[in-house]
This record gives sequence, structure tokens and C-alpha cells, in this order.
Amino acid sequence: MTGQESNAAALLQLYVECGRHKEAVNLLVEYIDSFAAVRPSDIIKRKKPFASWFPYSTVELSRCQLEDSIASGCMVDQSEKLKSMLDGSLHNHMRLLKVDTDDAFAAAAH
Repeated sequence: MTGQESNAAALLQLYVECGRHKEAVNLLVEYIDSFAAVRPSDIIKRKKPFASWFPYSTVELSRCQLEDSIASGCMVDQSEKLKSMLDGSLHNHMRLLKVDTDDAFAAAAH
């Protein structure tokens, strides 16, 4: 490693700390979608696009900031749209992980 590699998790942390909600959500959604785009037969390759794992606490902080923005009446439409995008991507990601896990257990049983 030369220190030149991009670190999406660090970038996400920076976006969240600076209140850059749109950029944070777009970064997360882009990484989650790239993970989902890999075919199930290439399950090992699925790990590569998502090699930069995002800390759950940062993702949750981003969601909380969006909820706070909605509750305070500040940029409600944009915050609701971003929260919906994030929730949808996270839901799809968890569903995909469950399918992959179930497939791995089924393959191991044979």
C-alpha cells in the first residue's frame, strides 16, 4: 500500500461529520449498488466492490441526522428523499446478504 488508495469509509465519515447528507447517501448507495450488481455466481468477486466496509455507527448517524432534519422542518423534502434512498438500499443489501448466506449454507450442506 502506498497510501494513495481511496478510503470510502473515511470519506463517508467526513461527509457525515460535515453535514453533507446528499454526498454521504449517494456514496453509500453507489457502493451498495455496485455490490449488488455482481452476479451471484461470482460471490467471491462480490466482496471486492464492497471491500471498503462502512462502520454501522456512521451509517446510523447519517440516518439520525436525516431524521433530525425532517423533524426540525429543515429541507424536509430532500431529507425524506435521501432517507428513503438510504433505507431502500440498505434493505436491498440485507436481503441480498441473506440470499447469499442461505445459498452458502445450502452449498455447504451438500
